Amino acid sequence: MADEPSAAYDAVADSYSRALDPDGTGLRDPVLAALIGLPAGKAVLSVACGQGQDARLLADLGARVTGVDVSEGMLSHARRHEASRPRGITYVHGDAQDLAAFAEASFDGAVCHMALMDIPRLGATLRSIARVLRADGWFVCSIVHPCFQGHVDIVSDYLVDHRYAKRVPWDWLPTHAYHRPLSAYVNELASGGFRITRMVEAHHDRSSEGVVPGLLYLRAVKTAA
Repeated sequence: MADEPSAAYDAVADSYSRALDPDGTGLRDPVLAALIGLPAGKAVLSVACGQGQDARLLADLGARVTGVDVSEGMLSHARRHEASRPRGITYVHGDAQDLAAFAEASFDGAVCHMALMDIPRLGATLRSIARVLRADGWFVCSIVHPCFQGHVDIVSDYLVDHRYAKRVPWDWLPTHAYHRPLSAYVNELASGGFRITRMVEAHHDRSSEGVVPGLLYLRAVKTAA
């Protein structure tokens, strides 16, 4: 199990939970919800679920949800929200890079919301997600857009995979993440056995101006072996 992401989010778990969805209402992201579609009755894995806001979104959409995260600190808040307002979500301590707690073909779909850029081994993570999905299973993810100016120097560093210091004014996020160019995500998804079916580029808030998007959303489907 990777130590770095665990330590990073354990250190900010309390402040992160206070800043995002402190009352446990759940994530409100219409783009993500539209890409997820209609998961009612389906078994869905929330990968790197953190304090559970996207897991709660999935449950509110009718899915049977399991959340997995490497940070026990974040999971403690997810379980607290589940206890105060049960949605039938199961939370498991585990690493997205191997998903060792889950058997092959355990889920109909998977979601990873704003987390892939915090995980060191992208390829291992996507292969693990493919492994636990059933045939024709779907995967939806959102990340900070690789070309976002507040994320990385788009002139000199865009094509270089590297660990970077986050340029954000908030103290409720870990200080570092991992930049990869868009081609890395596309190629690793393909290598992991996925076919991309939709991509959405969006600003991180509706008041943003300019031509560089802040967020990238992808929907992919597991291809036949």
